[in-house]
Order: sequence, then structure tokens, then C-alpha cells
Amino acid sequence: MWSSRSAALRIAPLWRLLDGLHDGDWVDAIDMDGAQVAVAYWCPDWWPAATRLLIRRVRLAPAQVSADPRSRRRRTLHPEQRALPIAELADLDAVYGYSFIVTNLDVSTGEQAAAVEHGYRHRTQIENIFRDAKHGAALRHLPSGYPQVNKAWMWGALLAVGIAGWLHQLTATPGPGGGLFGHGVRDGQAMIATLRHRLIRVPARLIRHAGALTLRLPPGHHLLEQVLTRIRALPATS
Repeated sequence: MWSSRSAALRIAPLWRLLDGLHDGDWVDAIDMDGAQVAVAYWCPDWWPAATRLLIRRVRLAPAQVSADPRSRRRRTLHPEQRALPIAELADLDAVYGYSFIVTNLDVSTGEQAAAVEHGYRHRTQIENIFRDAKHGAALRHLPSGYPQVNKAWMWGALLAVGIAGWLHQLTATPGPGGGLFGHGVRDGQAMIATLRHRLIRVPARLIRHAGALTLRLPPGHHLLEQVLTRIRALPATS
């Protein structure tokens, strides 16, 4: 028999399943801080009988949620929380982002449910990298009718993904749990477009003061300042 795990749309019937879950139904997710997993025993008539629904919730700080209703993270909030202004979200005891995963694998225990969710999350990471390379590193310009053009775009996209990987390392917070210096993340890593906006396309000024060159950053770009400090602290190559 086939074994499968796939994402489900956040539709109204799935949101209503949350009302039937209790605190004891949730187990901690594997290798994901602030995340928990629960199983909803709900199977529509058109689904295979063995199908179950995994629900993952991730505890979020209000500062992690954008005010933009088009934000991906904001769309993961419960509809009642999503409708609240950002100022009111800050007053809530907990803000959670939810994901729904359809599976026919064995999730009869909390440990098995957490393992299935963990496997699904890691399987989709490479898909996220491909998507990020397409939308953030111009890989979507392929294919061309000219092999030389395809080669140039491919290497350009791979270089951009590689540079993004180094930037992830420079923005990682030391200590358990990792994390980033306060910008939007996906599985602990920022999208390439976010890194480009926060670290590369910054309207800074290079000024000369007291015989030294100084890079003067605009207000609010503390992340770039921290990254530049880390770059300067890197040991020189021999």
C-alpha cells in the first residue's frame, strides 16, 4: 500500500477541528522549537479509510507576525486571530501558526505522529530551496533556447543560493535553538528575497570622517550592522 504525506489547504472544516482538541492531545514536535503536533481523526468519504490529519501548531511572538494580510505567516493564524489588529495580538496569551498535513501513515501514538510530521517537514525542505531559487534567485528564467544562456542563469542562481547560505550562517543567533536576528524566517532560514531586501539592497552612504571611510546605514537596519560586524571578525584567509 502506498504511503503518503501532503499538505492540506487551510479551509473552514479543518479550522473547526481545533475546537475538538485538548491540551493533552498535543505532543512536542521533533527539532522545531515552540512547535507541537496533534492528530485529528476525521476522514471525509472521498478519502481512503486510513487517512488521518496531522495538525502542527507553532507558538509565535506577536512581533513575528506581519500586519500585511498577504503575509504567509499571518495566513497560518486561526481566522479569529488573523482578523485582529497587530496591537490586539500582542495582548493574547498565545499566538499560533497552524499547518495541516494529510497522511495514511501510522500516527496512532504521539511519538509516531511527531515522527511523521518531522519526516514530512524535512522532505519538503529541498522543495522550499527549489522554490526559493526560482523566485529569489531568478532560476525561473529557465529554460532558454540557448544552452549558454541556460548555463549562465543556472550558475547565477546557484551562486545566489550559496551566498544566501553564508548569510544564514552570519545571521544565526549563537546558542541552543539558533534562530535569526529578528527577520522573517522559514524553517530557521530567511527567504532569499528577504535577505536581499534586508542585507543587500540597503541605501547606505559611504562617508569620510577623520580620515576614515565609514558606512552610514539608514535607521532600522540593525541586522546589516550586526552582519557587517561578524564579517569583520572573521579570520583572514592565508
